[in-house]
Amino acid sequence: MVDFCNDQAIGGYQELELPFIDSNVLNGVVRTNSARSAIKLVLSSLDANKVWLPAYTCEAVVEAAKDVGVPIEFYKLDSNFEVEPLLQLKCDELILIVDYFGLCSEAVQRSRGRFAHGQTIVDCCQSYFSEPTEVLATIYSPRKFFGLPDGGLLYSNNPRIKPPEQRDESSESRMGHLISRLTNSPEAAYQQYLEAEQAISKLPVEGMSRLTERLLQSVDYQRAKTTRARNAQYLHERLAQYNQLNLNIDETVAPLCYPFLPSVKTTSKAGLIKERVFVPTYWPEVLGRVDEGSFEWDLVTNGLFLPCDQRYNEEDMDRLISLLAIK
Repeated sequence: MVDFCNDQAIGGYQELELPFIDSNVLNGVVRTNSARSAIKLVLSSLDANKVWLPAYTCEAVVEAAKDVGVPIEFYKLDSNFEVEPLLQLKCDELILIVDYFGLCSEAVQRSRGRFAHGQTIVDCCQSYFSEPTEVLATIYSPRKFFGLPDGGLLYSNNPRIKPPEQRDESSESRMGHLISRLTNSPEAAYQQYLEAEQAISKLPVEGMSRLTERLLQSVDYQRAKTTRARNAQYLHERLAQYNQLNLNIDETVAPLCYPFLPSVKTTSKAGLIKERVFVPTYWPEVLGRVDEGSFEWDLVTNGLFLPCDQRYNEEDMDRLISLLAIK
């Protein structure tokens, strides 16, 4: 017998036409309103006396630890993005290891093998397509890869880490820049984007909004993964000989961007932006934590983080390479 006891509306005005491409994408995962909230959820659920963070990380991660009152200490990376070799954890300490750009899974595996699984958090905010591993928690930020107003994902088997009781109800207020990008230039809504990012930084720890969940179910993940992998390989084949970073790029990786630390003279970051190639800086605040000339300092100062996502094709990659004007 059919149960007609739900109160779902029938009829009325039309909504956005969003396909259900992957309705199971959120199964078995804790959904939060941001990756920052996911980090807070993990740290506030445990009795840690310290968390070790890489000096090369964004301020959002640092602020998340500070907000829940967990003392912080920074560690250095080597040139392969691995945790400094002499670092050891006490039994009441945690460590956060980052899968940088979605290209450092092997470095993560080697680094996490040195520490107890129950003390290790893997930050996959730049690595959406990396699989979660057997650690305390693995955290993702899907809005870095797809057009979303907010949202974070958290994988953990620790029973003390529980989903937030309340959902975020404010996502609609952070859709302006996403809608504007469809009809205007990215410059037109850049201020709206900055305001949305600032708003996310002030959110309480809550569950993912229904809007963000529905948008995630409409993403063509296989197409995004395949296109990112193809574009990254294309760039690497042409730029690897000029790149100081030793990257392992094949069809299995779908990175956030192509990280290029040039060994030759190229167009500057400002020059690329002038040509409307918008490359980010990961992360200017790091310069206050590291020594001048260090690996992290070099990445912030000289790194070019080239777009290679699912919006682009080989023609776009050729234009990008041309604009680098390698000498």
